[in-house]
Amino acid sequence: MPTHLIIGAGAGLVSAALFASATVSPSLAIILFYLAPLPLCLAGLGWGRSAAYVASLASTVIIVLTLGPIVAMLFAIVIAGPIAFLVHLILLSRAAVEPQDSKAAASVEWYPPGRFVGWAAVIAGALAGLVILIVGYDQETYRQSITDFLSSPALKDLDPDGTLFTPETIENLTVLIAKALPGMIAMSWLTIVLFNLWLAGFIVNASGHSLRPWPKLQELELPNMFVAVFAGAIVLSFIPGLIGLLATGLAGAMLLAYVLQGLAVIHTFSRNVPFRGLLLTVVYFGIFLLGWVAILVAILGIGEPLFDLRARGASGGQPPHDNKSN
Repeated sequence: MPTHLIIGAGAGLVSAALFASATVSPSLAIILFYLAPLPLCLAGLGWGRSAAYVASLASTVIIVLTLGPIVAMLFAIVIAGPIAFLVHLILLSRAAVEPQDSKAAASVEWYPPGRFVGWAAVIAGALAGLVILIVGYDQETYRQSITDFLSSPALKDLDPDGTLFTPETIENLTVLIAKALPGMIAMSWLTIVLFNLWLAGFIVNASGHSLRPWPKLQELELPNMFVAVFAGAIVLSFIPGLIGLLATGLAGAMLLAYVLQGLAVIHTFSRNVPFRGLLLTVVYFGIFLLGWVAILVAILGIGEPLFDLRARGASGGQPPHDNKSN
C-alpha cells in the first residue's frame, strides 16, 4: 500500500481516538475535541489530498463502529468532511508565468489564504445554521430547547437554593443565548479549524514535509465578494425568526474572518512603529477582553482596500505611489 494511504489511515485512527476520548473523558473533553482535526490536517498538508480523504473516511468508519452511525454522521459533517475539503483548497495550485529578465519564467501560484479563510467562514456559518436547525426546527422549538437546558437537573444542582436560576433569570438567559448561540458556534468552529490547520502547516513545514510554501499570513486578504456576503448576513440577522438566527451564524463567522484580516493589516502597518510590541499586545488583549475592539479591527480589515495601510506600512508609512516615481 502506498505510504500516503497508510499515513492517512493512521491519521484517521488517531483522530477517531481523540474524538471518542472526548466523549468519555469530561475533564479533557474540550482539549481532545479541539485537537481531533489535527491528525487529518497533518495527513493532508504533509502527504496530499488522498491522505486527507483516506484519513477522513477512516476516522468516520471507526466512529461508526465504536460510537454508532449518528455520532459518525455528525463527525463527518462537522469535522472530517470540512477538513478534507479545506485541505483540498489549500493544496490547489496553478502554473503562473511571470516576467523575469525579459524572459517568461514559470512558477506556481497557490490558493490564496484570504480566499481560503473566506470559504472556511462560509462553511462555519452553514454548520452553525445546521446546529440551530437540529436544536429547533422553528424559533419556538429552538428557544424551548434552550429553556429546557437551563432548567435541567444538572444546572439545578449548581443552584440548590434556586436563587441563581430563577424563572426570570432563565427567561432572560434564553433570549440572550438564543440570539448569540449561532454566532458563537460559527466562531468557535472557525477558530478550531483554522488553529488546527495553522498548527499542522507549521509542523509539516518545520519537518520538511510541507507540500506548499508557508503562506505570508500578513498578506491575508479576503476577496471583495465576501464584503457583500458579510453585509447581507448582518442585514438578514435583524429579521425576526429562523432566518435571522441562521444569518447570525454566518455574520459571526465573517466577523472573525475580517478580524483576522484586520490583524494582518496591523501586523504589516506596524512594522516600522517604535512601540510595535506594545501596540500588538494592547490590540490582542483588547480583542480577548473587550468585544468592541474586535469590531474595530474587523472594520479596519474591511476598509483595507480603501486605506491601503499595508502598502504604506511596507513603504515606511509613505503613500505607495511616492515610491513609484523613480
